Amino acid sequence: MSAQRSASDNVLGAESYPYDPTLRLESQRGLDRLRCVPDRALAADFFAIFQAAERNTAVAMLAEREQAHRDEAERKGLSTLAARALAGDFGSDEKKLSTHLLLDENGRCSSASRRRRCTR
Repeated sequence: MSAQRSASDNVLGAESYPYDPTLRLESQRGLDRLRCVPDRALAADFFAIFQAAERNTAVAMLAEREQAHRDEAERKGLSTLAARALAGDFGSDEKKLSTHLLLDENGRCSSASRRRRCTR
């Protein structure tokens, strides 16, 4: 088997998972389940669907990571602006407004979600 393999054998596809009538679908995981499909054209279709799902999952995960980075950058920017507003960098009216919005009557952050922005 090893000496007669051609370059096209290295290409992944449904043919990489030959049908085996002795296997039960419930005992297989992932692409090995293709070994339980006697119709090889159907197995090839399943393989193509699996590959598309894998690509879509990878793209979605990348998009989520990129969005998380953008969210974190926005949080840091807002935190910096809040700290500057509390310090009075933008003027007394802005300091009063930020104090009213971000601090409680004791001068502490008024909620856990705002605590990140209150870096005095």
